[in-house]
Amino acid sequence: MKKNSWTELKRGTLLGICFAVLLMFAAVPCQAQQTTVSLNMPELVKGNTVYATVSVDNVENLDAGQFDLVFNPDVLKIVSVENGSIGNTEIPVQWRSVDSKTARVIFNLEGVNGVSGSGELAKIGFEVISDGKGDLIISNGLLGNTEAKRIDTIWGDSKDDGKEGEEQEADTKQTATPGFETELSMIGLTAVVCLARGKQR
Repeated sequence: MKKNSWTELKRGTLLGICFAVLLMFAAVPCQAQQTTVSLNMPELVKGNTVYATVSVDNVENLDAGQFDLVFNPDVLKIVSVENGSIGNTEIPVQWRSVDSKTARVIFNLEGVNGVSGSGELAKIGFEVISDGKGDLIISNGLLGNTEAKRIDTIWGDSKDDGKEGEEQEADTKQTATPGFETELSMIGLTAVVCLARGKQR
C-alpha cells in the first residue's frame, strides 16, 4: 500500500513539474528577429559617381530615425542623398553637412502607422575625387517607432570599397529599454524634421 502511494506521489510530482515547464515555455513570447542596419559601398574608381545604400532588416513600426555618415573627404564628396523605401512605403530623408567629413541624415514618416519589414533607409551618391580608401562608416544611429521609443538595433560597419567589414555589435547595439532621454531624443528628432519640411515649403 505504501509502495503504491509513494509511486503515485512521484508520478504526480513529475506530472506537476512537466506542466510547470510547459507553462513557462508558453509564457515566454517568441524572440523577434533582430533589427539591423548595414552600409554597402561599391568599389571606388576615381572620377566615377558611386552610390552607397543604407539597408535595414527586420524593423517593426518604424516611424523616424537619424544617422551620421563619416567619410574621407580627400577621396569622397557627397553629391546627393535619395529617399529610401521599405516595401511600398517611401522613406523621406533630409540631410545636412555637419563638417567636411560628416553628413547627418534624418527622416520621419508622415502619419502614425509606421512601416515594418526590410528595405533601404537612403541611397547616398558620392563623387570619387581621388584614389584611396573612402573610410565610410555609419555612426550615431537612432531608429524610433510609432510610440516614440527607440528600436533595439545593431548597426554594422560599411562594406567599403567592395570589402566586407565586421559588425560593431558590442559598441553599436542600441539599448532595448527606452528611457526618458530616448523619448526626448525622438521628440526632438521629429521637431527637427518638421522644421526642415516647413523651410522647404
